[in-house]
Amino acid sequence: MPLQTLAAVFLVLVWSTTALAINWSVAGVPYPLALLSRFAVAALAAFALLGLARRPWRWSRRLSRVWLFSGLGTSVSMLCSYWASQYIASGVVAVVFGLIPLTTALFAHWWLAERLDRHELVGIALGVAGLATLFSEHLHLDAAGLPGLAVLLLAVALQSAVAVRLKAEATELDPFVVNAGALAVCAVVSGIAWLVHGTPLPVSPIDARALAAIGYLALIGSVLGFGVYYWLIRECRPGQVAVLSLVSPAAALWLGHVLNAEAVSARVLAGTGLILVGLVLHQRNQLLRR
Repeated sequence: MPLQTLAAVFLVLVWSTTALAINWSVAGVPYPLALLSRFAVAALAAFALLGLARRPWRWSRRLSRVWLFSGLGTSVSMLCSYWASQYIASGVVAVVFGLIPLTTALFAHWWLAERLDRHELVGIALGVAGLATLFSEHLHLDAAGLPGLAVLLLAVALQSAVAVRLKAEATELDPFVVNAGALAVCAVVSGIAWLVHGTPLPVSPIDARALAAIGYLALIGSVLGFGVYYWLIRECRPGQVAVLSLVSPAAALWLGHVLNAEAVSARVLAGTGLILVGLVLHQRNQLLRR
């Protein structure tokens, strides 16, 4: 199995468990503080791993620029997502994030002159339709949720823009060096957000499950997950990596079935089928070459 495929499977597994880990991490902890804890631990761990692995890197203006825009884009996108999730149903969040392959393709067309083939567009459309089918019971949005929807669309655009700019500027850089600096910027931005938000430190002891979830998000979700994500962006087209965002919500539902004995309805089967057909169609050329 190609290394890129293994990395993609790993990312899908990490992203599929992220929503549950985030839910656990904010149990009794204000979300700005949970984000700050996640990114601070992740940044320290990432630089410690670089030192232990003796991976050589030198500061440069280009590296600092990549750190800045990737860290700013990721942290602001995460803050937008956390904030919007307070006002928007989870199904709407999943479907809106399913637009990432399309927005990534648009940025790649503008900045990298990449062309999106017709079968790729149809594949993305089928994937988004599959997400809408999976979460059809939760696709409700009232007038109060419109600002949240706008902020969520901003989060999607930021995530897509970061991926494409990394492809344009960080091709020759070590993805784990890029990740370490980006996480440090994320920690600073989330720290500022926590101070602005004005939430106090928890008075009572933090729940052990919340601490474990923060540790998982920091070490697995951020240090390894973002590092592998940046590596995949370097090795593949940004649109190919972005299409994994269509698979993760479906994988999360199936993990719930396998690990938590949750029922699988005809709606879940139909939505999963649409996503898989869309994924195969989007990746048609690569599959035929193999």
